[in-house]
Amino acid sequence: MSRYETRLEDYRRRERPSYRVFEGMQELVCSVGQLHNNWLYVNVDQWDQDPVHTPIYYLDEHWLEECAEDGTAATNEQDEYIPLWISDRQVQTWFELATFESVVEVLKAAGKPVTLQMVIVAVKYYDKRDAYLDYDEVKAVTDLWFVLTKVRNHLTE
Repeated sequence: MSRYETRLEDYRRRERPSYRVFEGMQELVCSVGQLHNNWLYVNVDQWDQDPVHTPIYYLDEHWLEECAEDGTAATNEQDEYIPLWISDRQVQTWFELATFESVVEVLKAAGKPVTLQMVIVAVKYYDKRDAYLDYDEVKAVTDLWFVLTKVRNHLTE
């Protein structure tokens, strides 16, 4: 199968819901490779504080335009359309799904176990620097964090 045929097959097999709500990062990570590319929306301040449990919204752009036309969408502070049912949650565009998937795929390319904490470190790094961290770089950060946490806990006992 050619590269083009492989990409076309991948495109066709992906789901295309109008929207989907992920209750947290783990649920989003589990959906990698299943959805058509669209924007992910999140309350950025909430995500910075609790990336594991912050809801993440997958919203189809065409569906949002339809919502705007029929009056079931509002605009957020960035002047982006969002559904009325989340207009009070201070959500904004966060990542394009394809970019998020690329961050995860870079980690998985090492063929080693990838933890949720590793994904969060890699996503935060990409968000701030528009660059990928590979598996070994993320593993070093998470290992250091683990050691520092143990030291802090020991000092506070």
